[in-house]
Amino acid sequence: MNPPKIHNVKQHIGWIVKQQRLKKRLTQQQLADLLNVGRQYVWKIENGRINLTVGYLDKIIEKLKCSYIDFFSNK
Repeated sequence: MNPPKIHNVKQHIGWIVKQQRLKKRLTQQQLADLLNVGRQYVWKIENGRINLTVGYLDKIIEKLKCSYIDFFSNK
């Protein structure tokens, strides 16, 4: 799926998080539970409303069980 019109890095990373979550057939709540956060926080990430640190992005990638290459190439 091609990304929607994206205006900044936060939106692009959020779109990738959502695509990877959907590939794993996880709901926002399931990903939130893995990350020990609320579902609303995952929504904010996916919609580019959160400034993620590299460390937190690392945690998301780990919980989604994908490699960095697959994450950033959206495979």
